[in-house]
Amino acid sequence: MIDRKALFQDAQKLKIIAPDAYVAAVLMQIPAFQQDGKFSPQRYEAVLRQNNRTPAQFESELRQSFMLETVTSPASLAAFPSATSLNQIARLVAQQREISWVDLPASTVIAQIKLKPDDIVKYYANNKSAFTEPEQLRAEYLVLDRANVAASMTVSDDDISKYYASHKAEFGLPEQRSASHILIAVEKNSDAATRAKARAKANELFKTVKKSPERFAELARSQSQDPGSAAQDGHLGSFGRGMMVKSFDDAVFSMQPNEIRGPVESDFGYHVIRLDGIQAAQTAPLSDVRVAVIDALRKQRAQKIFADLADNFGNLVYENADSLQPAAAATKLTIQQSGWMTSKNASSPFNHPGLLAAVFNSESVKSKQNTEAIEVQPGVLVAARVIEHRPARVRPLAEVKPAIEARLREEQSARLLAGQGAMMIQSLVKGNEAGQSWSAFQIVGRQPSAMLDATEAKAVFRVAAEKLPAYTGFMRPDGSYRIVRISRVLDAPGLDSRLLSSIEAGVMQAQQQADMQAMLALVKAGQKVKIQPNAIEGR
Repeated sequence: MIDRKALFQDAQKLKIIAPDAYVAAVLMQIPAFQQDGKFSPQRYEAVLRQNNRTPAQFESELRQSFMLETVTSPASLAAFPSATSLNQIARLVAQQREISWVDLPASTVIAQIKLKPDDIVKYYANNKSAFTEPEQLRAEYLVLDRANVAASMTVSDDDISKYYASHKAEFGLPEQRSASHILIAVEKNSDAATRAKARAKANELFKTVKKSPERFAELARSQSQDPGSAAQDGHLGSFGRGMMVKSFDDAVFSMQPNEIRGPVESDFGYHVIRLDGIQAAQTAPLSDVRVAVIDALRKQRAQKIFADLADNFGNLVYENADSLQPAAAATKLTIQQSGWMTSKNASSPFNHPGLLAAVFNSESVKSKQNTEAIEVQPGVLVAARVIEHRPARVRPLAEVKPAIEARLREEQSARLLAGQGAMMIQSLVKGNEAGQSWSAFQIVGRQPSAMLDATEAKAVFRVAAEKLPAYTGFMRPDGSYRIVRISRVLDAPGLDSRLLSSIEAGVMQAQQQADMQAMLALVKAGQKVKIQPNAIEGR
């Protein structure tokens, strides 16, 4: 959150602004807003309405995203690893090794394991925190949910028709206009001479296309300084009132089809605008918005019913403090029971801090009386009562003695095997391999396999292989100790393009993260950020 805020402030200082054409283009590409493969303003507004959002809010978020992407893109662009680095990394990643091994089973040291009577007592005394059980409890509870109340509401066809008729404005599709433009860009704070020069150029273009309208597309491609729309012959697509900057918006919505107007001044410079078409405002048919109407009716009716239910629910759990049954009977709710929980670990709905604190309150535990009705999320009330309680305790030695003994035997076995393995490796390095029963040779890579898990594979590839055979050893999950002999190193015959792509993505991500952290530090310190892409090549 802090990083995002710092970057956003930096974007504002740099006067980065999301063009209206960018917002319009993004909206048209979002599948959720499309109908029959095309952007539908009606569907756009309906989807946002269902998610309690407005077009203004959503478009503001798009503009902020553009600003953040723009201010962070230099760091992303800088993080391109060199081809030489990629090939070196790829060769190491693709390397294989020929290995064989000898396993030392735990049974070879069982006779050497000696536990003194007080070893278990000492371990218990020194590690009591490991055997401490926190306070725990179980509770019964009731959930009053407005969404469930709304879902139970019945709505007739007549109700639907009446609501639709009296709320048509909510389901209206506002007028849409499609336009094209040629932009002569100029910064908002430019001096008068620069602005006058830009305006003069825009005026010349306006006169040309006014005289020869058929040249609009050609001049948009060659002269417009809005790259996004220039590639589309100047087309901006369809948009509603308020989606563009005010001066541009006012001009477009006062024009007639095929009319050309200019120069129109905005924060981006001077526009020559052509109105391509008008789609009149219309009301969405009931069949298209029936689900939304039903949802709105249910929510509307549930609002008052839920308010009354909530008041009654709260009173009943308070007035009948020793039982949830009266509240359950009055609201037709089912009393539910939780599993065992602690004050640090509880599942829904007890993962709400207020409710969890209420059930673990000393008075609630002692009296086993109802908590008050607590709103755990908007429109969801929960009341609970403790039904079983376990105070915090240290498990007695007798209860944990078998586990401690097994743990100590395992630790002693691992130490003995590791010591035995280390001595064998020292002997092997000196060339004393006689009498060893090595497994068959196997070719392994860095990836985990049936022969080596991830930790074991790392151990095998961590060994320097300048002098072969080389040796390493490690404990295995079954309690044995494995000594591995590395007899050959096999370089990959060719580098797979997919591997290179994967490595490039990983390296770029790591470099981008490092660059971003450095840039954020500078942004927060108020310093000017400058990233030199050519500096990355030497990494």
